[in-house]
Amino acid sequence: MSRPRKSDAAHRLQGTKPHPSTAKTQSDIPAARPKMPPHLSPEARKAWRGLVKLLEERGTLTGADSMALAIWADTQARWVLAKADVHKYGIVIETSVLDSNGNAVVSRKPNPALRTLENCEKSLRAMAREFGCTPQSRERVKPAKAVEEKTESVLTQMLNRKVGK
Repeated sequence: MSRPRKSDAAHRLQGTKPHPSTAKTQSDIPAARPKMPPHLSPEARKAWRGLVKLLEERGTLTGADSMALAIWADTQARWVLAKADVHKYGIVIETSVLDSNGNAVVSRKPNPALRTLENCEKSLRAMAREFGCTPQSRERVKPAKAVEEKTESVLTQMLNRKVGK
C-alpha cells in the first residue's frame, strides 16, 4: 500500500515541494459567497439559497459562481412551473379543432409543458455535474481556498491596548 499524499500545509511546513504529478487538493480561487442577482423570481431565489447553502457547507462556493448559480436557479424555477402545469393538466391534453366541414374534432396531443420540463431536467442534470452534486462528480470537485484571516502582530495588539486605556 502506498503512502498517503502530504497536504500542501505539510509541504510548506517541511519546506518541500509536492510532486508535479499529484493532483491539487484545493482550488486556487478563494471561497466567497456570491451576491444574489435582483432579477431572480421568488421560486428562483429559493433554489439559489438551497444550492448556495449546500455548496458553502462543502466548501466549494466561490464568488465566480454567481452566473452559473443564477442560471441554475432560473432553470429550477422554470422546472417547478412546468412540473406544476403537467401535474394540473396531465401529460396529454385535449384540443378542439375544426375539420374541413366545420365540425369540432377533439384531438389529443402531448402537453407543451412536458418538453419544457424535459429540457429543464437535462440542463439541471448537466449543471448538477458541474457543481459536483451527483454521486459520480462529487469527488472531482475541489474545495475553494480558505479565506485567510488577518492576524494582528503582537506589537499592534499592544498598541491597541494602550490606546484603549
